[in-house]
Amino acid sequence: MGDDSRLGRFIADDSFLRRIDRKNRITDDGLVMWQAFKPRDGESSLSYTYQDDVLKTAEGLRQYQIRKVLPSGDLPGACKLTFYDLTQALEPSLPPRPEEDHADPHYGCLHCVTDVPQDHVHMDKLAKLATRNGPVLPFVLKKHRQVH
Repeated sequence: MGDDSRLGRFIADDSFLRRIDRKNRITDDGLVMWQAFKPRDGESSLSYTYQDDVLKTAEGLRQYQIRKVLPSGDLPGACKLTFYDLTQALEPSLPPRPEEDHADPHYGCLHCVTDVPQDHVHMDKLAKLATRNGPVLPFVLKKHRQVH
C-alpha cells in the first residue's frame, strides 16, 4: 500500500470501510446493525479505512480481511460509507479526516477517523446508510473459514 499515499481532499464518492468485529453487527444478507457504529468506552473517534483503488478490488478486499483477522481467528466484516454519506446525507454530519495509524504497516496510511455519533439514533442513521451501500465483506467465523 501507498508509499506516497497521502490522503488529500475527499470527494463525494470516496468511500470508507468500517470494520465489523462481531457477527451480530452485520447479517448474512448485509443488514448493518447500529452497534457497528457504537464507540467503545473511552473512544473519542470512530475508525475507518479509506477505500483506495486496491481496496476496490475483490483481491484487495480479501487481503484486507485476512490481514485484519481478529484474535479469535474470525475474519471481520466490513461496511462502507461514502464521503457524501458522512457529510451530506447524515445530520449532524461526521466528516472523515486522515489520521495515520503507525501500528498498521499495510493500511495505516489509509486510516481515517470521524467524531463519535451523538446517540443511538445517529448510529442507526449510519447503519441505514451503510446498509443502503450494500455488503462489502461478510463476517466469517473461524470455523467457516476456507483455508487455501
